Amino acid sequence: MAEREIKYRGLKTFQIFSGEMKSVWIYGFYLKRGTYGDPGPQAHIFVYENGYEGYRVDAKTIGQFTGLVDSTGKEIYEDDIISPADGRVGIVEFHNGGFVVNYGDEIRQALYDVQDWQLTILGNRFENPELLISTTAKKNENVAQEIEVQSFETKFLAEE
Repeated sequence: MAEREIKYRGLKTFQIFSGEMKSVWIYGFYLKRGTYGDPGPQAHIFVYENGYEGYRVDAKTIGQFTGLVDSTGKEIYEDDIISPADGRVGIVEFHNGGFVVNYGDEIRQALYDVQDWQLTILGNRFENPELLISTTAKKNENVAQEIEVQSFETKFLAEE
């Protein structure tokens, strides 16, 4: 059996010297751990760089690597917004024990079924939520395709 790589990513936000807030993705393995003074276990991503270093990340942004890459070789994670060659736009989710692409209106397709369709990562739901609404302006300026934005907004509100 081939060994599969199990890793996660999470978004770490911090304040830089100028006072500006900056966010970076941390890639590694996921662990909830508490330290003295924490209100409880906190989400951490651990990275091996001359020993393990743990970084506290926003728990809502934790996503697992699917084991697949897009057409440019970029790794696909949960919560990525992707588009197969047919032009549809969907979000990668973990549903009923496997990774799926949710196109909205309860239309889901197993990610492994679309992996050979020249997938392109457009962004992710945390940094690019506007991508969940795609327009078909090329064919008709007046037609807009909505990808079940209400269900995504409900999910965001439930997680906050």
